[in-house]
Amino acid sequence: MMQQQNNNPSNASLAETITTEKKHSNPVKASSIDINDAMEEYEQVKRELSHISRQASVRHGTLEEGGAEAEIFNLDDFLQNMTQESKTAGLRSKHLGVVWKNLTVEGLGADAHTIPNILTAVTSILKPWKYFGIGITSSRKTILQNLTGFCKEGEMLLVLGRPGAGCTSLLRVLANMHASYTKIDGQISYGGIEATEFGKRYRGQVIYNAEEDVHYSVLNVKQTLQFALRTKTPGARLPNETKKEFVNKIIYLLGNMLGLTKQMNTLVGDAFLRGLSGGERKRLSIAEVMTTQSAVTCWDCSTRGLDAASAYDFVKSLRIMTNVGKKTTIASFYQASDGIFDLFDKILLLDAGKCLYFGPASEAKAYFENLGFYCQPRKSIPDFLTGLCNLVERQLLPGAEHHAPKHPSDFERAYYTSSMYKRMMAELETYQNQVSQENQAQNFKDAVTEEHQKRAFQKQPYTASFYQQVKALTIRQALLLMKDHESLISRYFTVLVLSLITASCFFNLPLDGSGAFGRSGMLMFTALTNAFLSETELIVFFVGRPILEKHKHFAMYRPSAFYLAQVLTDIPLSIAQVLLWSICSYFMAGLNLTASRFFTHILILFFVNMTMNGFFRLLGTPVNKYYLASQIAGGLLIAVFMYIGFMVPYESMPPWFFWIFWINPIAYGYKALLINEMSGQIYSCEGPGNSVPFGPGYDDWSHKICTMKGGQPGENFVRGDAFLRTLNYEPTHLWAPDFIALVGFFILFTIAVAIALELKNKTGDSASGSSTKLYLPGKAPKPRTEQEEEERLRKQQETTDKLSNMATGATFSWHHVDYSVPFKGGPLQLLNDVSGIVKPGHLTALMGSSGAGKTTLLDVLAQRKTIGKVDGRIYLNNETLQKDFERITAYCEQMDIHQPMNTVREIMQFSAYLRQDAAISKEEKDAYVEEIIELLEMEDIADAQIGTVEEGCGISVEERKRLTIGVELVSKPKLLFLDEPTSGLDAQSSFNIVRFLRKLADAGWPVLCTIHQPSSILFEYFDHLLLLVRGGRTAYYGPIGKDARIMIDYFESNGGPRCDPQANPAEYILEVVGAGTAATSGIKDWADIWKKSPQAQALEQELEGIHQGAQKNPSRKTLTYATNFGTQLWFVFNRLWIIYWRSYAYNIGRFISIMFTSLFCGFSYWKMAYTISDMQNRAFIMLATLMMGETLILAGQPKLLTERLYFRREYASRFYSWLPFAISIITIEIFYALIYVVFFQCGIFWSAGFVNTAEAGGYFYIMMVACMIWAISLGFLIASLGEHETIGAVINTLAMIILFLFAGLLQPPDAMPNFYSSWLYWANPYHYYVEGLLVNEMETLPIICKERDVKIFTTPPGQTCGEYMTNFFTMGGTGYLQDANATDVCHYCAFTSAQEYYTTTYNWSASHKWRNLGIVFAFGTFNILVFFVLTFWRRKAQR
Repeated sequence: MMQQQNNNPSNASLAETITTEKKHSNPVKASSIDINDAMEEYEQVKRELSHISRQASVRHGTLEEGGAEAEIFNLDDFLQNMTQESKTAGLRSKHLGVVWKNLTVEGLGADAHTIPNILTAVTSILKPWKYFGIGITSSRKTILQNLTGFCKEGEMLLVLGRPGAGCTSLLRVLANMHASYTKIDGQISYGGIEATEFGKRYRGQVIYNAEEDVHYSVLNVKQTLQFALRTKTPGARLPNETKKEFVNKIIYLLGNMLGLTKQMNTLVGDAFLRGLSGGERKRLSIAEVMTTQSAVTCWDCSTRGLDAASAYDFVKSLRIMTNVGKKTTIASFYQASDGIFDLFDKILLLDAGKCLYFGPASEAKAYFENLGFYCQPRKSIPDFLTGLCNLVERQLLPGAEHHAPKHPSDFERAYYTSSMYKRMMAELETYQNQVSQENQAQNFKDAVTEEHQKRAFQKQPYTASFYQQVKALTIRQALLLMKDHESLISRYFTVLVLSLITASCFFNLPLDGSGAFGRSGMLMFTALTNAFLSETELIVFFVGRPILEKHKHFAMYRPSAFYLAQVLTDIPLSIAQVLLWSICSYFMAGLNLTASRFFTHILILFFVNMTMNGFFRLLGTPVNKYYLASQIAGGLLIAVFMYIGFMVPYESMPPWFFWIFWINPIAYGYKALLINEMSGQIYSCEGPGNSVPFGPGYDDWSHKICTMKGGQPGENFVRGDAFLRTLNYEPTHLWAPDFIALVGFFILFTIAVAIALELKNKTGDSASGSSTKLYLPGKAPKPRTEQEEEERLRKQQETTDKLSNMATGATFSWHHVDYSVPFKGGPLQLLNDVSGIVKPGHLTALMGSSGAGKTTLLDVLAQRKTIGKVDGRIYLNNETLQKDFERITAYCEQMDIHQPMNTVREIMQFSAYLRQDAAISKEEKDAYVEEIIELLEMEDIADAQIGTVEEGCGISVEERKRLTIGVELVSKPKLLFLDEPTSGLDAQSSFNIVRFLRKLADAGWPVLCTIHQPSSILFEYFDHLLLLVRGGRTAYYGPIGKDARIMIDYFESNGGPRCDPQANPAEYILEVVGAGTAATSGIKDWADIWKKSPQAQALEQELEGIHQGAQKNPSRKTLTYATNFGTQLWFVFNRLWIIYWRSYAYNIGRFISIMFTSLFCGFSYWKMAYTISDMQNRAFIMLATLMMGETLILAGQPKLLTERLYFRREYASRFYSWLPFAISIITIEIFYALIYVVFFQCGIFWSAGFVNTAEAGGYFYIMMVACMIWAISLGFLIASLGEHETIGAVINTLAMIILFLFAGLLQPPDAMPNFYSSWLYWANPYHYYVEGLLVNEMETLPIICKERDVKIFTTPPGQTCGEYMTNFFTMGGTGYLQDANATDVCHYCAFTSAQEYYTTTYNWSASHKWRNLGIVFAFGTFNILVFFVLTFWRRKAQR
């Protein structure tokens, strides 16, 4: 697109182009033209395009400001000047056509994939050979069959066909995206370059634009386009034109061309963040593709979501860009007007993967008329063509019934024997010869080489150099971080709180034995906290994955540049985090107060954080699902945590796991922190408990020893270096190897992630955009014969015809409706005094340009808005709206949100069971569901899993739209709201939907429906119109009339242009009120005209009459839900049970993580003995069992947020109440937890050597169950507080660290500050859990000291050890002497029994065991109740 300046056609050729467009494109004027009309149109286009460039030698202006006024100049001068400048500069243009010969594409048949569940996943694990394709039997499906065609440079090809015809597959294959297919035969060449070579060296020169719009929601339009252009700015530009000027010029061009100028500073937004409208977001996707400068562009349903005028303007822009820039444009549209159709040079018509026609667009209609088909007046040519294979829809000329083709194979034979086919093959041969003679391939290669920036590798497809890629990505990443206020605030708030709490827990640590242990715990927490905070990067990494895949296909940047930019933006964030932590905690804890050690502490922490960022991203790179990545991360975090050197001391590490310590980056960080703190320090042994023996009479240090490790007999202090050596930490290893190893891990992870991203889908040929269907076993549809297809169509027609009156009439009115939302600078008014009425039998179209407020009005009328202020009068059947309004009305929303684990039939039956009247039998409901499935042509997908578009599994985008409509229709509502029900559907599906809506209206239903691109035929089915213009104002409300005369007369009588009899009335009115993206100067204020019109006055009188007679306080009995609580709970529970059973990745991932934790902990503390060290290990392994709870929390929160999304959609339509959902999901989670605890206990209980009695084992299980119930409910409680996973992940870290910290193990309650020990310790469920398990395990165990546990000291002359220690034991001293009669050297063991150990150390008691169990259950019950309250509070989405 941006190369257009290099190869501009003459004025005459452009005028000829515009003349050609003019013949059919203007929906307002007559189709007959003369040269004067053509020149008038040419002048208009000149004015529209006068914003797109500057004269390089004169201007250095600021066209980048979206709202700035651009200089007006003559397009003729522009073309001449730019052509001359291009020639002078010697710039080349990229011209490239596409040729495909005998193209056959195969994919897996419908029976190749069945819906997986836990059982099938387990059996597949037991059959690993199937992962290599051995033993797999499944059918193959031919998607495209023996296609031959071409599209020259400067030409536009339209690919038409119904869903399933192969249009998308053809576009993907032509765009060199082959990953979704099992076999591709035939030849594809681009200007003579074979597809294989083209994919390697010129990826990004052929682009596929999918239906879905994938962007960063927090960026605005301008920032999104700036980034794309920075990576695609060519190295060869006009003289004196800087990169910044080029970027700003193209942004201004795209803004004006696609109607985005006023939205440049608007956030892109998404389903959760207010931003662009659906149509505006689609235009942004189009603009982003245009920035790539691709020579060949494939547009797949890119007009979905655009109104008719905007769609036409977009395709007209494509026409101009194709002509001026000599681009090759291939597009597929489900609904195309005649105006759009006539802008294309050629069309390719497909059905069932077969070619029905390939040739000039202008001759297609005549070709099929010659075959005996009849095109109705006002029926668009694309609708006519795509309906040819539909035996119900097509019409034949008299006498053609017996010879006209009926099936795709008949059409294919007719085409291959036609003169048109021979003519196209001759043109193909001529074109190939021309390509060869002109050496198009070499010219293209030279142009691409010239396009590369300086220092950009010429053999790679990237335009920008690696430095420029990193620079652009770093700017974008910084913007993303700065705009994610919630995550930044929560992150640094968490760091602040944790640092203060941790430091206050270890406040002003003394330089004695207890202070040494406290320092070890404090620094362990410091290292782990700054490491674990990096886990949020895993979520962020997955959020940006789809955008990375799309940009990889666009060849915008190397994935390694993407990661390097993330690392660069991590640096200031990590510095801020580490500084905040260190400033708050270092001095409060009383750590080593020297400047060098403080800054060394900060430096080590910085690299710990940066290293762990890379660690988590490395885990997320090779896998495609967050659930799996999070479970892998959870398992490895346990290894990191256990083998840091604190939980399992080095000397206690088993030989099979000790190597983990040496490859653990946090271990090196912890060692460096501890050495930095303790090296050179002196720790006093004075005071009770710091020496043995102590007390009155024990003042001679010649016969005492420090209890702190590293103490020497006769010394009243311990050197920090000696203490470090007892831990196998050499004080001289601070910088080498410890710090160097830490930095090495950071570099290793950075390189590893960069390489992994490069290797993952190396060609950018992802399967995104394609969809694999999963069926229930044995339910996959079989290919139908032609006769079976005829029978299916006949039955569908019968179902449609036999629909009888199924509704009672309802009149719905709205009067003076205003809607405003909070906005900086004051409320923003989105709807302004909108009034209307829908009566029984009315099928009302709600139309307007993109962003006019159509969806907003439907949201307001359907009572879906939860943000902002709504004013006005809304009545149903002359009553104010009652609590049953949402239940008895149907709202088909634009966003197709459905539970992906269910099948199509299951979700429709679920809707029918819960929303139809409870008195209707299940059999009747099932029969009605089957009728709707037939009507919407969903028989083939009825037993297919809905799936998700993002993961490439499930039904297609178009099928989801039909499902959305079906889910609402099966409820038999009294009033229908539909938001763009035909958007994304093909012409025939749209026709079926609108025809069905007409029958519903005739049956007594009032229907209000937004519609973007109705054809003339579709528009005839509507009887009333509500037309909105920008600002949410009414331009017209009233009847449409036969042939739309009432509506057209209104506009013509009020100064609107005359509507040609052959024009599409829907396009006419949008053009009249100034919809679309073209310039709208001179458009009348139709909202003001409407207010003053007699029609508005008549409507006002009618609505005022309704208001006067309306019942403000109706007394009729209403039900919020159609079914009672028990029925709701039954259906909701059963559905969630199926969902969990099919969520194999979620459940098996949790199981593997839990079993890994169990076995890892068990084998790390293998067969514990009865030494003091083993008693401490028993305490630590009880703490480690809490990692199972952490696993359930981390995995469960995203699951809840996902399920809540679908719950909210169904709750808004009053499927069921919030309580059945809350009860069902927590109950199912607890059920799975009961099973997980059994396996967890089997893995850890006997391997670690726990007390093997029935009571001890039973108590262990029950306490674990209680703790897991508490953990699951806590995770759900935290997730329910927010809207996003990132916030929950940060709160998790905060909560878990506080709970670990104050459980009483790492810092005994006596050592805690009184503020915490007085309440937080007692309010901590981990305290009761660990105490219960520990006393259950230890209450009967003795302590038998080994050599490393014994303290050795000498006795005074003439005394035995027993005599010397008598006073010590009399005063309450613990422990025993190994030989009380020894007279020289005493061997002292600090504790006699395990009970003495935990009573003395932690002040715990075995009498609290059962009390603690009850308290933990009480904590879990409390969490569940709070979760119920939060579910009620968050039951509605913010919209």
